[in-house]
Amino acid sequence: MTPLDVERKTAAHDALLLGACCSALATLIPVGLYQTGVISRLPDPPMSLFDSNRIAMSKVAHPMGIPDALLGLVSFSATFTLAILARRHRTARSLLGAKLILDASAAAFNVGRQVFCFGKLCSWCTGTAISTGVMAYAGRTAIRDTLLKAAATGKIGATSCEYTIVDLPPN
Repeated sequence: MTPLDVERKTAAHDALLLGACCSALATLIPVGLYQTGVISRLPDPPMSLFDSNRIAMSKVAHPMGIPDALLGLVSFSATFTLAILARRHRTARSLLGAKLILDASAAAFNVGRQVFCFGKLCSWCTGTAISTGVMAYAGRTAIRDTLLKAAATGKIGATSCEYTIVDLPPN
């Protein structure tokens, strides 16, 4: 691959990351408006799988009494800022990698909690989780670089991003 090809691929991944971050922010705005009482309901697709209104107004969606959509808007705004800064600043790139890991982990946890606690999904939150997955995909080199740097400096136990499969004793 030529340096120009690498630059084009990097630019495409950066654009995907920024676009997915904007998508995550856009899906959180209606939820935030609903959680703060500005709008009276969240529309869902006509499927019994979704119950955005109940989930968005639940106690778990208000950690410390704060609507989680507002926390998400602040969080993804920080991710967006780091994504912009990461092209020019090495520290921002490392922070972006760590932030994407946190974002993806939080999104997966949130979807899992919805399924196991409510037996339903918030369609808007699912959109946010999908956008977050795309962000993690687009920022995978920043994530990899961050993990490798942490491993090299001894801040995590692994020395590479490879996993060893071990045999578990039979039950």
